[in-house]
Amino acid sequence: MLKPKVAITIGDPAGIGPEIVLRAVNSLKVQRICSPVVVGDKKIISKYFNLNKKSNKTEFVFSSDYCEEPILGSPSKISGLIACDAIKKAVKMCLENKTKSMVTAPVSKESFKYAGLKYSGHTEFLGALTKTKNYCMMMICDDINSVMVTRHLPISDISSQLTQKDIISATKLSADFIKKILKRNPQILLCALNPHAGDNGILGNDEKEKIIPAVKKLKKQGYNICGLYPVDVAWSKFLKNKYDLIVGMYHDQIMLPLKILNPKRIVNVTAGLPFIRTSPGHGTAFDIAGKNVADPSSMEQAIIYAATGR
Repeated sequence: MLKPKVAITIGDPAGIGPEIVLRAVNSLKVQRICSPVVVGDKKIISKYFNLNKKSNKTEFVFSSDYCEEPILGSPSKISGLIACDAIKKAVKMCLENKTKSMVTAPVSKESFKYAGLKYSGHTEFLGALTKTKNYCMMMICDDINSVMVTRHLPISDISSQLTQKDIISATKLSADFIKKILKRNPQILLCALNPHAGDNGILGNDEKEKIIPAVKKLKKQGYNICGLYPVDVAWSKFLKNKYDLIVGMYHDQIMLPLKILNPKRIVNVTAGLPFIRTSPGHGTAFDIAGKNVADPSSMEQAIIYAATGR
């Protein structure tokens, strides 16, 4: 039986991306379930991988061949360009059915900015490349399925940018994604934005004006919504009662609990794309780049999920 091909980008080459990709694709549990295709700059790949090794079970695709090499541990324009080229190439391979899915090593928002990219991260960039209007950022950690409505925003901007439309879209996309795996209608918990769920408007009107109306519309459309709950209550109920999906209004409502529970098993999944895309649930870790101490566990999980869908 042919193993599925998975395109794996090297991420920001000044971070730990190439290192964790190297370790992950060489692990037996990854090689048992897929055929890795590493995508990235020729010089960077040649630096980390032995391309002449006859027993190499990994395929390599060069997305660029820049003369300049990035400095480890620092964001830069060249790092951003290398990361972007690899993402574009991997997306093209997936859309042309040359690979089943793609896994992205961590990128730097600073490097993206230096390279002139207007997107704040992978998720938005992938949406644009695939011309996908509705997508969301899920975080999966073993049997915990979660999604954040807003993604990489300053705390001061969350309330003004949180919309009823986005709450409904993120909940539906993630619930439909999970439903395909569970083969049943998932039970969903929604987190409030403000402490004590706004205390009936005393601590904020987001719940009354946006989140509760979104919950009512979702219920009418047949989604099994439990809540609205303050975020501390929501996570407590979720972990005690084994709900299927928890919906947070912003980044840290999801990432903080997951990082405490099991940081090595977190997988970022973009729901809504025409193919499965995953990434490890951590960043570039510039502070340890080149020290050969990066843990590939989350990258391994991301590759396995991309290959198997769970």
